[in-house]
Amino acid sequence: MKRALLLFLGFSAQAFGAGLSPYAHLVVSDSAASSRDGVRVTYLGTNGYQFEFKGHALLVDPYFSRVNLLNVALGSRIQPDISRVAEGMRHLAPKPDAILVTHGHFDHLIDVPILMSKTQARLIASASAVDLAKRAGASFGEAVTAGDVRRIGPWKIRVLPATHDRLFGKVPFDQHEMRGLGPPQRAADWICGEPLAFLIEVGEQRIYIDSGGTPAQLPPHERVDLAILGVALPDSRARLPGALERLEPRYILPSHQDNFFRPLDAGFQFGPLTDFSWVRRDCERANRGRLILLDYFRPWTLPMAVSPKHQEPNPKQGSNTNSHGREGEITKIH
Repeated sequence: MKRALLLFLGFSAQAFGAGLSPYAHLVVSDSAASSRDGVRVTYLGTNGYQFEFKGHALLVDPYFSRVNLLNVALGSRIQPDISRVAEGMRHLAPKPDAILVTHGHFDHLIDVPILMSKTQARLIASASAVDLAKRAGASFGEAVTAGDVRRIGPWKIRVLPATHDRLFGKVPFDQHEMRGLGPPQRAADWICGEPLAFLIEVGEQRIYIDSGGTPAQLPPHERVDLAILGVALPDSRARLPGALERLEPRYILPSHQDNFFRPLDAGFQFGPLTDFSWVRRDCERANRGRLILLDYFRPWTLPMAVSPKHQEPNPKQGSNTNSHGREGEITKIH
């Protein structure tokens, strides 16, 4: 109970965090003239994403319910918010090929069984996350471990090892198996399990995505077009320079940094324990790619890599060039 109250006080003490307006020059989205040759990326909040390519879609960590912080801190029963899930689904492709889940915490998995039942998408996650999803009503799920490769439609998905960053010196709900036989009811029942990362290849583009981590487990030495890196807590921010050095991304998208206890329709707000100024500074120092941000449900198409004779602008310049779809469109935040 003491830890729960500390969690509540730590988050609520800074409940009025900044939105995206101060960083409008970093926010990208498609315009009417944008090329659709690459992978279309839609941010769903928390660490949730939809990737689309030539009529196919892939989801990662979709979470719309935005469970109340007080219910989590007090150990009360939590459950999906059906109306919020329905509203979120308005922004999704009707039949995604699969749902990838990085780990079993409620803010990554609680809505997945409902989404599976409505879309018939297959679940790809760790054994513990698949077990949780089945207990919560999912009829099936495919358990994977680091080193596995799955090919689904146009997607090649490599499963990679990952770690979870610590809160107050400990990974939250850090069990590998849920106790008891019933469905998960409290936040503590949605255990972390085995964290995973994914390297997704499609249409000559490569996307790395995780939900955070520690310097003890860095991504592989693989050049990618887009690195989506969780940066919610100090551990994950500490491993950011090392992750960028290994991935050498063309685009860097910090993730899991919004206040995920705040409803999506209230607009983006940085989480109280995040530190985007730190993230931005380290990205600039690393100079490994262009730093971008996405707003909720504002799709952006990952530009195709240009040939050596047509080099992309320096990432520090924050170009909004959209000639031939080579750069993302800068959008205004209202």
